[in-house]
Amino acid sequence: MQNDHPSQFGSQPRGETPADKEWSELERDLDTLGRQLAALQVHTASLGSHVVASLEARFQEVKNRAASFKQATEAQLDQARQTAWRQASEAEGTFNEARVRSTEAAREAARQVWERSEPLRQGARDVGDGLVRAWSELRASFGKAAGRLHTEEHGTTSPTPASSDEHRETT
Repeated sequence: MQNDHPSQFGSQPRGETPADKEWSELERDLDTLGRQLAALQVHTASLGSHVVASLEARFQEVKNRAASFKQATEAQLDQARQTAWRQASEAEGTFNEARVRSTEAAREAARQVWERSEPLRQGARDVGDGLVRAWSELRASFGKAAGRLHTEEHGTTSPTPASSDEHRETT
C-alpha cells in the first residue's frame, strides 16, 4: 500500500543508505498499521471495544519502541563519530610530534656531519693553498728556464733581471 501522508517520525530527505531505506519502509509500515487501526475504530461494534483498545495499545507500544531504538541507534552513531574524531585528532597530534622529532633528528645529524667534515674542508683548503704555491713556483721555474734559453740562443752572457719569484728564492 502506497503512503501518501508524511510520516509522523519526520523522515528527512537525504542521501539514503540501505539502513535509511529499511527505516523508511518500517515507518511506512507503521503508518499503514496506524491508519488500519483507525479504520477499525469504525467497526468496534462488531469486534468489541476491548480488542480494538488492545490493538491500539500494542501499536502505540511498538511505535514507542521503534522511536526509542532509533534514538539509541543515533546516539551510538554519534558516540562512534565522536570517538573517531578524537582518535583522528590524537593520531594527528602523534604525527605532528613525530614530524617535529624527525626534523630535529635530521638537523642534529646534519650538524654532526658538518662538524665531522671540518677536517676534510680544512684539508681541501690546505691542498688548494699548496697547489697555488706549487703553481707559482712552477711559473717561476718556467720563467727562469725561458730566460736561460733566451740567453743561450742569442749568445749573450748578460744576466737577465730576476723576477720577483726568483728574488724570493734567493733570499
